[in-house]
Amino acid sequence: MSLDNSPYATPSSEISISSSGENGICQLPRFSAWMVLLLMIVTLGFYYYYWLYTRTLIINRVCKHKISTSLSGSVIALFVVTLILGIYSIIAERFGLVYDSQIALADSIFNLACSVTSIFWLFTIRNRLHYMCKANKTGPFWMNGLITFFGTAIYLQYKITRLLTIKTICVRKRLIVS
Repeated sequence: MSLDNSPYATPSSEISISSSGENGICQLPRFSAWMVLLLMIVTLGFYYYYWLYTRTLIINRVCKHKISTSLSGSVIALFVVTLILGIYSIIAERFGLVYDSQIALADSIFNLACSVTSIFWLFTIRNRLHYMCKANKTGPFWMNGLITFFGTAIYLQYKITRLLTIKTICVRKRLIVS
């Protein structure tokens, strides 16, 4: 009789914690929504794109429904172009350089494109969060579309932190009961 088949052998099993689905949400950082708001104000909006990008990286690591890297890349590229055109308009006004209507139109078009794609990216993150925590419209983890639109990353971070807090409380209660 081999050691593997011995009835007296120590049982063995492979234990691994799944980081996908509901457990994947635990990979997202617990961070104050007020801090997100403060950082967005202090960094003049740069933190918003950083928040979107870092959450996208985490979600893509733990969720089987990935967020396209071309989406995040195109939004960041549009933001950089908008930033450059905005800086040029300030410099042109300050030093009397040429700033004609074509540059102003290009600035407006890139700004609009950046805004629309940023909102699409935000709602894509919201969609993946709903998928990961199996949220339904009547449940506590549902993220309202209108509040997401106006609250942006601040609201999503609030909901993520709330979800992580509730999950932590449930795990502690299970440990106490057992």
